[in-house]
Amino acid sequence: MPNGAPRNLLLIVIDQFRADLVSGLMGNHVALPNLRALANRSIVFENHHTVAVPCGPARASLLTGQHVMRHGSNQNGKPFAADTPNLATALRSIGRELLLFGYTDTQPDPRGMHPADPAHLSYTGPIHGVTEVTEMREEAWEWLAHLRSKGYDVPDAAASDFDRLYRPQGGVFGGPAIYDAKDSDTAYLTDQVMKHLDVRKANPWSALVTYIRPHPPFVAPAPYHNMVDPLSLPSPAETRIEHPFYDAYRARPSGSGMFWGYEGDHEGITSEQRALCRAKYLGLAAEVDHHIGRIFDWLDATGQADDTMIVLTSDHGEMLGDLGLWGKQNPFRTASHVPLMISHPSCSRQHVTHMSQSIDVAPTVLTAFGAEVPRQMTGQDLLAKGVRQDLPAMVELELELELFGQRERSDFSSKSPCRVLAYEKDGYRLVFFASDIAPMLFNVETDPYCTVDISKGETERTTTLISEALAYRMRQAY
Repeated sequence: MPNGAPRNLLLIVIDQFRADLVSGLMGNHVALPNLRALANRSIVFENHHTVAVPCGPARASLLTGQHVMRHGSNQNGKPFAADTPNLATALRSIGRELLLFGYTDTQPDPRGMHPADPAHLSYTGPIHGVTEVTEMREEAWEWLAHLRSKGYDVPDAAASDFDRLYRPQGGVFGGPAIYDAKDSDTAYLTDQVMKHLDVRKANPWSALVTYIRPHPPFVAPAPYHNMVDPLSLPSPAETRIEHPFYDAYRARPSGSGMFWGYEGDHEGITSEQRALCRAKYLGLAAEVDHHIGRIFDWLDATGQADDTMIVLTSDHGEMLGDLGLWGKQNPFRTASHVPLMISHPSCSRQHVTHMSQSIDVAPTVLTAFGAEVPRQMTGQDLLAKGVRQDLPAMVELELELELFGQRERSDFSSKSPCRVLAYEKDGYRLVFFASDIAPMLFNVETDPYCTVDISKGETERTTTLISEALAYRMRQAY
C-alpha cells in the first residue's frame, strides 16, 4: 500500500448481493447513491467472484483466504479447524482487534468441546479471533430485544413461529414489514456500528460489518417495500437447457421462507410473485445503501474518512429467478459474481477487469496493514505494486449440492457425491460434476447469465478447461 498503512479498517460484507446491482442490468432499476459514490473513489474489481456458496463456506473462504478444498467447510454448519488462520487472528499478530458487527456463519470446531456445549446449537457463531460487539446471529439477535423494547409483538428467539417476524402487514406479500424503517435489522446494526466505534475513534480500529439484507425473507419496511415498481423490472433470464442439475433442483421444494407463505414450490410461483420478489430485493438493497451512507457520513463528520481503508464486498449473489433458480446454491455466474471495492486515499480510482477471487481479500487487507500473510492463505494481494495485472486470469467456485438433502434424486444419488465446481477462464465457464454427469460450458462474454450450454459443440475447449481446473486444484490443495 503506497504511503504507509491506513489507520482504520472498515470491511463491509453485504449478504446475497449481486454484482450487477452496482453496475449492470439490475442496477439500472434501483438507486444506490452511496455505493456508486464509493465506486467513484475506489479500486473496483469488476470481475470478482466468491469461491464458495452458500453463506458459511463463502465466509470461511473470504476470512481464511483459502478454498473449500483446504479449509473443508463445504456446508453451512460444517466446522473447520480452530487453528486455521484467518483475517482476525492475523490482525491480532500486529496488535489489531477485528470487531464484529453481525455474524460470520461459523460453526465452532467440536474437538475438545463437550457435546452439550451451547456453542453447537447454531452455525452462525463468530469465527475465532474476532471480538463480537453486536450479535446478529440467526434467531438469537439483539435486534429482537430492541424490537420488543419498542413495543413490537415479536416472537422469542427460539419460538417455532419465528418467521412471523417477517410477515408483511396484513399477511399480504408485497406489503410493508411489521416494523418501521428506523427499527429494521439494517438500521439497528448501523446504529450499533456508529455507537460503538464512536467511543473508540481516539485509537485505530478495525471493523467487520455484515449486513443480512437483501437476503430473504423478501419483506422490507416502508418506504422501501414499494420503492421499486415490479412491472418496471426485466423478466428473469430464461434457459431451455435440459440437464440433470435442473431436474434435481426441481425435484423437491427448496427456499421455503423466501417470502411469507412460500413453501418452496418453484414450479408454482407466479409471474407476479417473481416480479415482487425482485422488487423487494431491490428495495432491501436500497435500504442497505442508505445505512451504509450513514456510516460514510459519520466517517466524514468525525474526520476519519481520509484515513480509513474501506473494503466492500458480498459473500455470494442471488439468482432472483434467473434460469428458474433462486438463492445461490448453484454453479452459475449470477450466484458467484459479487462486488469488490477497495477505497483508500493513497489508492487512485480505477476499474479493474481482470478476474479476482474472494480468497484474495484477506491477504490484500493484511498486506495493506503490514501484517504477515499466513502461509496457509493461498489468495493473492490484489494491490501489490499498485493494482496487480499478473494474477491468474481465472476463478474457481466449489459447492456441495447435497446440502440439507434438498438435491438428492436418482441422478444425484448418495453413491455419487453431489459436488460441483465452476471454473472460469478466458470468457468461458466450465461446470463440472464429481460424477458421470455431463459437464456444461458457457461463453460468459456473450451469455453472462449462462443460458446456453455449448459444451457439445466445444468438446476440445471443455476438455482443456477440465484439465486446467484439475491442475489448479492440485496446486491449491497442498
